[in-house]
Amino acid sequence: MTGRGISKLVAAVIAAGVIGAMTATGAVWALHRLHPPRGDLHSLLHRVLPLDAAERARLDAKEQIFVVRSQEIDARMKAANARLAEAIRADPRWSPEVEAATREIEAAAGELQRATLRHVFEMRDGLDPEHRKAYDEAVIAALNRGAR
Repeated sequence: MTGRGISKLVAAVIAAGVIGAMTATGAVWALHRLHPPRGDLHSLLHRVLPLDAAERARLDAKEQIFVVRSQEIDARMKAANARLAEAIRADPRWSPEVEAATREIEAAAGELQRATLRHVFEMRDGLDPEHRKAYDEAVIAALNRGAR
């Protein structure tokens, strides 16, 4: 295989690994459409609910914690992708190193899914009780859009 062919193979395997990890944890995708790291969930809340200053303050604090947490997980996922690339560069076959890196990617994707779901519920807890129903409906609608 030529150097160019190996480069294409590496790119395809990395893409497949990322797609496979995301497919294995499909709710991450749906929730991140609702809540990417830049805070679309937060923006959604401001659009669909009349938040008062106290709610905004509670949600801002929760949002900042989540941003830091999701960035930590994302950094681990990127590092695992780099290890996968290096493992394939060293031996372009399925190897114990490829397996290990793939498992790291899957673990990080699963952790991101759980962290995102916890954040969704924490944001809900930060709302006044009369706003929770509208929030629940927005979250469910986003998950259903991601399921189609």
